[in-house]
Amino acid sequence: MPDLPGRPEYWNIGYPFLGVLVYLTMGVLMVALTYAFWTRFRVWQLGRATPDMGPWGSRISRSIRLMGLDIFGHRRFIKRELYPGLMHFFLFWGFIILIFATTLGALEWNWHKYIAPYVGFEIPTVYARNQFSLLWDIGGGVFASIGLIMAAWRRYVIKPARLNTFVDDGIILSLIGLLLISGFLTEGLRIAVTELNPQSELYDPSSAPWSFIGYLIALMFRSGGITEYGGEVSHFIIYWMHVILVTLSYIYVTFRFTKIAHIFFAPLNALLRSDRPLGALRSMGDIETLERFGASEITDLTWKQLLDYDACTNCGRCEDQCPAYASGKPLSPRKLIQDMKKYMVARAPQLIEDRNGKSEPWIRLLPSDDLEIAKTTNTESISMVSGAIAEDVLWSCTTCRACMEACPVFIEHIDTIVDMRRYLVMEEAKMPSTAEAALLSMEQRGHPWKGTTFTRTDWTEGLNVPLMADKPEIEVLFWVGCTGALEQTSQAIPKAMASVFKLAKVKYAILGNEETCSGDPARRMGNEYLYQIMAEQNIATINNYGKPKIVTICPHCFNTIKNEYPQFGGEFEVLHYTEFVADLIKDGRLKPIKTIDTTLAYHDSCYLGRHNRIFDPPRDIVNSIPGITLVEMEPRNRERGFCCGAGGGRMWMDEPGTKVNHIRTEHFLETEAEIIGTSCPFCLQMMNEGIGSKGVTETRKAKDILELLVESLGNDVSDS
Repeated sequence: MPDLPGRPEYWNIGYPFLGVLVYLTMGVLMVALTYAFWTRFRVWQLGRATPDMGPWGSRISRSIRLMGLDIFGHRRFIKRELYPGLMHFFLFWGFIILIFATTLGALEWNWHKYIAPYVGFEIPTVYARNQFSLLWDIGGGVFASIGLIMAAWRRYVIKPARLNTFVDDGIILSLIGLLLISGFLTEGLRIAVTELNPQSELYDPSSAPWSFIGYLIALMFRSGGITEYGGEVSHFIIYWMHVILVTLSYIYVTFRFTKIAHIFFAPLNALLRSDRPLGALRSMGDIETLERFGASEITDLTWKQLLDYDACTNCGRCEDQCPAYASGKPLSPRKLIQDMKKYMVARAPQLIEDRNGKSEPWIRLLPSDDLEIAKTTNTESISMVSGAIAEDVLWSCTTCRACMEACPVFIEHIDTIVDMRRYLVMEEAKMPSTAEAALLSMEQRGHPWKGTTFTRTDWTEGLNVPLMADKPEIEVLFWVGCTGALEQTSQAIPKAMASVFKLAKVKYAILGNEETCSGDPARRMGNEYLYQIMAEQNIATINNYGKPKIVTICPHCFNTIKNEYPQFGGEFEVLHYTEFVADLIKDGRLKPIKTIDTTLAYHDSCYLGRHNRIFDPPRDIVNSIPGITLVEMEPRNRERGFCCGAGGGRMWMDEPGTKVNHIRTEHFLETEAEIIGTSCPFCLQMMNEGIGSKGVTETRKAKDILELLVESLGNDVSDS
């Protein structure tokens, strides 16, 4: 058969004798990499089963979509940060194409040499090898080079504060740069002494320009008067330097598991992510059957959580979005995951030996991104909770999900934090005193508002609000929630909702004193036992009335009843008022008529927005009110909205230093809008306090958008 067109694979490297070393080297490296992943798999096996991954069919289809859009398409990168997104896109696709091109070239050449003579056909791509060379140069060499230059500029000129891996980044970028340069030089030298050399039997000047990067380098060598002998010697040396660099890169990945390992772990993490609703925490199951509560050791976590720690790229995007970190709290989501990874690597050898009942010296060679910790830490004297991860770190979290939204590799930070909170609260009875007071009030009085003197029906005075016990035949069960019913400044919200029901002629009722706390604060503060008691009580109460449609004003109640009660058999149709009211306006059952001349900056509640993806209905309500100009608090809006600071039980905890809600208030003031609009009682309180702290109560206000709607409807709530 004729020789293949295009680049002659293995030219001038001593093929097949020395060339076999390439295959042997790659084989050894793949064995080493397999060993490294096997040891990591043994570590992940220390974790508990992961019960909420869902069936394989839906998991694979979901993962294909995620990998297509977010990993291969880089949507999560580019949508949030254009420059680093494009940088990573070019690096990613550049090396994917280069690896594919190298592999395909080897297959084509060996098939042509050793198989095609016997089977009578070639791999189809051989007939367009020159054309593919152009594609490989553009998609591989150019893309990778652009990405490398952008990465070096960003790392050493722009210098984002969140990048704290100076040495590691330098090694990785140097290896990438040397691989590219040696690859380009090898190709250029080959072309200079073969395709552009009239004395060579491989002379083919028409083929050379297809590999245009190597061709340009070859022209420089030819103009410099390179000899055939000098070119061959230089090519031989640089080729094997390239092989050595590939080997070093493999070794670096294998024995340090640095951020570059996310090449393997990110797709795996996407495939194996939880199929729970975004806002739902993992249930502990039947607490009565558990021997211990929460997580105090890596064996108390799921194997997926342990995979999370290895998948972390240490990029700092979660840290950039974290309200606790922004306000100077000790929590950094990035550091928490990295510290968990270091602790996992340090503890795993002993735990594996304890589990198997015998010493396994091989596991002491566990690849680690921090070998010194694995060697020197006396892990038996350091606990995971309070030791590796400080308690104030865990209590700083607002569970706002900003970290998870920003993470490009789908790490679920909140699960780890809440699991350790559960251990502190249920095993050690250790929690902030203010959190303890709120939990005690929930246990004794059915709500977290310890000092309130209101009952659950005081807000209804003069409004003729029906009770479910008196009027079970209704369209909607109005779930008022503890804050709307019992906190004075928030009572205007359920009053406005009652007015809306009347104007839209919606048959509704409330549970009144039959309603108790949804349990959200208890669950997120770590008291799963108390949460389950409250959830089961509420589920039984709602079931007694035939599972009516539920409308809530509190995103936290909405999220808990909609996404978490199903874990205990509570399957209900639940709507947040913004969804319900937006539909009433759309259907013409509500018609805002009074003009309100003001500017309003809408604040996305974390549990309505990020946790439940409800972004448009609140804005639809605002836009339906004549005279109001809606202002977005960009870039901290919608998916990237900034927390008010009240979630995760933080509403009832002291907050030293800079307060999260004060930062959010500054975002509002920067818009120069007159009103900050909310759709959450927690957010309303936090924004009111923030405005007061800034001394601008005369010119700036916080309002729930439901109050503004009722004002535009021209209805006096007291007449309802």
